[in-house]
Amino acid sequence: MLKLCRQEPEKVVDLLLALEVRVKELEKRVNRTSKNSDQPPSSDGLHKPPRQRSKAQRKSGGQAGRKGKTLRFSAHPDEVVQYGADECHACGESLVGTEGTVMSRRQEIELPEKPVKVIEHQRLEKRCPCCGQRNAGRYPAHLTGNVQYGRRFKAFCLYLLNYQLLPYERTGELLYTLLGYQPGGGTLQSLLEYAYEALEPFEKTLRAAIRGSTGIRVAGRTQWLHVFSTQAHTYYYWSQYRGQKAHHADGLLPKYDGILMHDAYPSYFVHHYQHALCNAHLLRELQAIYETEPNSRWSWQLQRLLRVAWAVVKKAKKAGHTQLPADQRTRIGALFAHLVARADQQTPHNPRPPGHRGRVAQSVSRNLLDRLLAQQAAYLRFVTDFRVPFDNNLAERDLRMSKLQQKISGCFRTEHGADVFCRIRGYISTLRKQNQALLPAILSLWSETPSFPTSVSAE
Repeated sequence: MLKLCRQEPEKVVDLLLALEVRVKELEKRVNRTSKNSDQPPSSDGLHKPPRQRSKAQRKSGGQAGRKGKTLRFSAHPDEVVQYGADECHACGESLVGTEGTVMSRRQEIELPEKPVKVIEHQRLEKRCPCCGQRNAGRYPAHLTGNVQYGRRFKAFCLYLLNYQLLPYERTGELLYTLLGYQPGGGTLQSLLEYAYEALEPFEKTLRAAIRGSTGIRVAGRTQWLHVFSTQAHTYYYWSQYRGQKAHHADGLLPKYDGILMHDAYPSYFVHHYQHALCNAHLLRELQAIYETEPNSRWSWQLQRLLRVAWAVVKKAKKAGHTQLPADQRTRIGALFAHLVARADQQTPHNPRPPGHRGRVAQSVSRNLLDRLLAQQAAYLRFVTDFRVPFDNNLAERDLRMSKLQQKISGCFRTEHGADVFCRIRGYISTLRKQNQALLPAILSLWSETPSFPTSVSAE
């Protein structure tokens, strides 16, 4: 190394500069957390700071003024057990058969000793006393086998498989432990297939909402799960593509005419409608720049501005207002523009090297500034339109359970299996958003009039 320094010092300088760039790149990777990137909190590991309770935080337990929840007495108990004295405590006289009065009551919520009942359906034949004609009764349409699982049993299986995300084997084990019956994998698959077919009309009502995406494994390959989310509906579908090909394959985005909230993925900007960009993603990007780049105080200031603006909007919503006063909207927009413009002057673009073709690579902060300059209205849409949320967490939450399903059960073995999951999961998610009872609605799929959630237009 000393010989190289004496003979070719330029090579040593180039090597040191390259190592310096490499060290900075590795430091950025090591310092990535859930606070400054899209990594989930579970990936923070030992770097995750311990939660410490300061004196200013609330005490443990219920807070003053909180409405507590407790078990309430039932007006119609299923069983009454009475406890009375069999003999007089004073003289020993027998009290068996003597009527008593209720002094106090206590109730317990208990599982029945036999939670499953076997119902035998008998088909009768009746002879007409007038003409002698023999008349056979008819079984209900849902009775197709000599011995079969009932509709409530099937609905509970579907609930465990698609809402609680239990694999086939664990679903069978749980049912055997609780109920004494263990349906096989083929039976459980047939339940999913039936629900998939029954929900086809419902899926046609979910063709408008807001979209996000995440990766899943289908038939051993990485695919993309897309979701349209509104406050009342959830619609899933999957594709091998993430961008324009996936959008056109489903056909929903090109026809959408509302405000689209998303995470600034470039393919969304091709479509011409109003955009609203996720500020939760933006806050993480700004935090990463503040931690890794010197002279980037603007990123901290912009974070503070966004949080204050969101607090102002939430306060106005809580007070029943439908928009902020014009001067407040103007003030927030002017501060946003001022911070970005000042940072733009401090962070120039990298010059184009002689003979270089194509786009010149820019720093992370420079790329973000270009997006902020072009999309200020989209980032501040929550300020100018109270229908727009601050972030894209609605779609993120709707996608989160699909990732949990992958951790529990692995990949979808077939493309059709992914289709079945998307349709049934969208149905259950929509039921929850509309505060409808899950099990009765799932049970209705085995009736002539399935219960579908109400249809509303997307916002």
